Amino acid sequence: MAVTDLEATRAMLERLKMPIARERLGDLLEESVREKLAPHGLLDLLLKTEIDAREEKRVSVNLKFSGLPPGMTLESFDFAFQPSVDKNRIESLATCEFIQRKENLLLFGPPGVGKTHIAAGLGIKAIKNGFTVIFVTLDKLIERLKLDEENPQGASGRRHRRAHLVIVDEVGYRPLTQAEANLFFGFVSKRYENSSLIITSNKSVREWSSLFASDEVLAAAVLDRLLHHAYAISISGRSYRLKDKEVMFKD
Repeated sequence: MAVTDLEATRAMLERLKMPIARERLGDLLEESVREKLAPHGLLDLLLKTEIDAREEKRVSVNLKFSGLPPGMTLESFDFAFQPSVDKNRIESLATCEFIQRKENLLLFGPPGVGKTHIAAGLGIKAIKNGFTVIFVTLDKLIERLKLDEENPQGASGRRHRRAHLVIVDEVGYRPLTQAEANLFFGFVSKRYENSSLIITSNKSVREWSSLFASDEVLAAAVLDRLLHHAYAISISGRSYRLKDKEVMFKD
């Protein structure tokens, strides 16, 4: 292919909004000649290069806007340290079929046992599988819900209303006021059977009434919607954060 032909092809790729394929056209052409690929082989290379680059960018952008904590992948989770966690069950959840079915996941356990790590790791898997994800602490979510009341069309409201999966972390570290509890109930109700939630909490289900201004009826209504289509996992064991200190104390 002559230089002028290459430039014409690059121009067409530019018009088709395929900048990566345009940029790598020469290298891919050389590769196709070297590997003795049929003409459709070069086409496959061009398309795959562009698709892979777009997918990488999509994942990168969605990770950036998700609020997910960095480094908390399922691959980096130490299942050996936390044997109460069923690895097969987590790997099954990592297929993200529960999100497709609009189901929830509740992770219970004391501080430091890996609830947030598992939730974030599943959030990363969800993004890689094409879902939109928002990670937020309960306090931050309440702030956003209050802003929603003031400005229902606000950008922050749209993001956490429309995301396929919202991860609400640190539920239970402080009780909600009656107004805040009502906001959270409204949030859960709107997502019920429409999209998925992952909740991490240091409180068992029996203790949730204390989180909702001691309103047992409201707590029951929230749990009814969360648990109807849900997986619940209780994690026990030692705290990751104290692992190194345990070794120090033993010495």
